[in-house]
Amino acid sequence: MKLTKPLKHAIIAHAKDEYPKECCGLIIDGHYYPCDNVATNPHDSFEIDSETFINLLALADDFQAIVHSHPDGDVLPSELDRVQMAVHDTDWLICAISSDNQFHIKSHKPKAYTAPLLGREYHHGVQDCYSLVRDYYERELGIELPDFDRTDAWWENQDHKPLYQDNFKKAGFVQIEIDELQKHDVILCYVGRTHHINHALIYLDDGKLMSEKTPPTPMTGLVLHHPYGTLSVRELYGETWRKRTALVIRHKQLMNAQKA
Repeated sequence: MKLTKPLKHAIIAHAKDEYPKECCGLIIDGHYYPCDNVATNPHDSFEIDSETFINLLALADDFQAIVHSHPDGDVLPSELDRVQMAVHDTDWLICAISSDNQFHIKSHKPKAYTAPLLGREYHHGVQDCYSLVRDYYERELGIELPDFDRTDAWWENQDHKPLYQDNFKKAGFVQIEIDELQKHDVILCYVGRTHHINHALIYLDDGKLMSEKTPPTPMTGLVLHHPYGTLSVRELYGETWRKRTALVIRHKQLMNAQKA
């Protein structure tokens, strides 16, 4: 799409107003519509309210682009940006802006992209421990799991519904004995300050993935998981994790599978 001077000025003005938070908005029918950033951490990510998004699109003849800023960053899309660009299949404009009001805007065409299972960035609700389970099951096993709405740090609220306990059966899993672990099982744990089971490990055993290349390892008894705020990793399912373990679950489609 063509970035006209009025569009450029409107985006820059919005980015300045929101700095040091990320601004966000939509370009529709040649006009920029600034939106509120409702992300939990607006200094590091952006989220447009779904109702606002839908209402604006309902008025559009030509939905042209999604816009956001990178305060004190560059104009290159982050890993999460690339994932979302592929999902929305529309142009993205990124405005890099600094504390001394230096700015640069670049347009990016959407390309097919999926974040790796190993070494992916953490963004709660989009790329977190349950998102990793969903992507693993789809890519490695061809099993689609449902998604569930979840707010950041829900596990710290004693009165919040226990999401893992309430939903693992709905996702097609059944509980098994801890000492019957086999590859692809999901291990549910208590981690950190929590009132509920709040973390999921995928038992890999040999550490191998079919859907992507991973560094070889001589170890067995490995799990794949996505710790809060860091990259997804493989590590040994050792004594520390065993003490945190609350449940082990297996998908019903794998109940008759032999140990891999």
